[in-house]
Amino acid sequence: MAAPPPSYSSAPTEAPPYAAPPAGGGPNALPEYDHSSAPPSIFVPSQGIDDKLPDHFKIKDQYVKAQVTPSDLQAHLVLLGAFYRLREEVRTFKGKADIPMEPDERWAVFLQRAVHRFERWAVRMIGGEGQEEALGEGPKVLTPNEVPPLDVVMVWHTYMLNPRNYYEDCLRKLPGLLRVGSFPLMQLAGSIEPKTLLPHPPSAGRVAAFTAFTSQLPFGYPLNTTSEETIPVYCPSCSQPNTVPWITYKGDGFAQRGFGCSCNNCRFTFNRETLGVRKFYEDMEKYIANPDRCFLANTILDYHAGVPAETQWSQILTATILSLRETTVPAPAEILGNQIGWSMKAVKDYTRIGMLGQKNQRWVTTPRPLNVILSAYRQPGPFSLDLASAVLRQMNFIEKMVNLGFTEQARWEEDRDTLTRCVVRYHHFLDLMASTPGNFVVPTLDIDLAWHTHQLLCDSYRKLKDVIGIVPDHDDKVGQGPLSDAYDKTAEAWKGKSKSTLEKPMENPRPDLLSLLEEAAEQTHPSDHDAVAIINPGQPNAAQAQLRRRELAKRGKELGKSVEKGKADQWGEMMQKRGVDHTPSFLCPVQYGVQ
Repeated sequence: MAAPPPSYSSAPTEAPPYAAPPAGGGPNALPEYDHSSAPPSIFVPSQGIDDKLPDHFKIKDQYVKAQVTPSDLQAHLVLLGAFYRLREEVRTFKGKADIPMEPDERWAVFLQRAVHRFERWAVRMIGGEGQEEALGEGPKVLTPNEVPPLDVVMVWHTYMLNPRNYYEDCLRKLPGLLRVGSFPLMQLAGSIEPKTLLPHPPSAGRVAAFTAFTSQLPFGYPLNTTSEETIPVYCPSCSQPNTVPWITYKGDGFAQRGFGCSCNNCRFTFNRETLGVRKFYEDMEKYIANPDRCFLANTILDYHAGVPAETQWSQILTATILSLRETTVPAPAEILGNQIGWSMKAVKDYTRIGMLGQKNQRWVTTPRPLNVILSAYRQPGPFSLDLASAVLRQMNFIEKMVNLGFTEQARWEEDRDTLTRCVVRYHHFLDLMASTPGNFVVPTLDIDLAWHTHQLLCDSYRKLKDVIGIVPDHDDKVGQGPLSDAYDKTAEAWKGKSKSTLEKPMENPRPDLLSLLEEAAEQTHPSDHDAVAIINPGQPNAAQAQLRRRELAKRGKELGKSVEKGKADQWGEMMQKRGVDHTPSFLCPVQYGVQ
């Protein structure tokens, strides 16, 4: 919007001590922070944790160096553990609250505020749209005082796990983050005490810098939100500020699902959808005024390859969608909204006419590229996705890492094999993607950990275009049915790639690359945190789930018979043993030789 972003009127300055029961069961599972040790400037991984990593990996027709290392994964796991602890801290808050909330509702409100705090930090402290010249060129390294609070780090982390959205948004709206480049994994993990997973106490300079650059937002994240805390929200129709509470008894506060507001100035009624529509008209206004630099969301990157397309292509696509002509005169966003309409339906109808090149015929399916573009305008802010919802989905994966014991740092002092195995299998997964272009592949949990970590190292991740032909996106809104089908196909392709190895006797000279231990089975569950839970599924979804259960049962029965008759090889026996309550997974060994 043209007006400056909103700010808090009040918020707690410090987070109260953690009082939740431990997730693992013991009384000392989540100890308090020990002030006796000074925080390191960067994370120090376990000694020798990278020693067993192969020098090169074969992907498609070339040998490449490791794209990610076990020490990267270990640092990432420190942050995941801290994020999990933060969630439990919020959900189990025991302080005074004037509006009672269930734990999940409290967490959802917290995330809305965390996204707002991240926006302030990214735009005002790191550098937002229009600050390109002031920021200069070349990479930027975060100074110690620029390291944000943990809630902001958590939102940033999730944002980067949507690599195409993040890259395009940085190109369009967030030049400061574009200069920062890769997620400073070691620096941010170094701000966490690895034993307690609590943030190190911030320096006075760090607190002062965050508060000053974010218009007096407190450094301490607000574990509790009251009805007295407000946020200025600007009316889409007249651009005047309205003081809106974060939460209300009616459930229509800015951080709540039922948000709605009637403008104090023009009496226009608006909600989150209307604010997103206003964002669309602002981008439309900017493009008309400056068609060489300003484009609609999701029009800059090549849809298939994930790399920037030719500028001419972005210009043509944007102009076509907006039905613009050379004689089109710039108009303010307010005027465009009043002319076209303030609902997403009105925007969709308008853009369909431009995209389809004819009168809006409702029986004609909306082109997928147009749906992708419009999806960026369903929520306010400079981000092309709903970051609060994305964090909620990502927390499912984090919880699985916690349950596997991966966030317990003491484990990696002795275990040198597991994270190496994750990295090796991830590179085999990349080889699988390179050999099956255009297919939707689904990783297991251990592979997904390495994949997530690589996405954070975005400077390296974007170079995958030169290795496998594309920069893979990471879609975390896939339905359970398609996800399950794609997982089965991925497992079959994985087995096919490893067929030559499977035909060999059951030898395991590298236990760091393939574990026969039972505990490793849990790590090879499909990574279904991307699935969207379907409440009260309709008949097609229920029937699909039933067919899948029958198919898995049939496979398990056939494998069991082969084992009983002694016809199965040793890999098949291991698969059958692990198949009890365990979806078939990628247990085949992978190549690890050096060129």
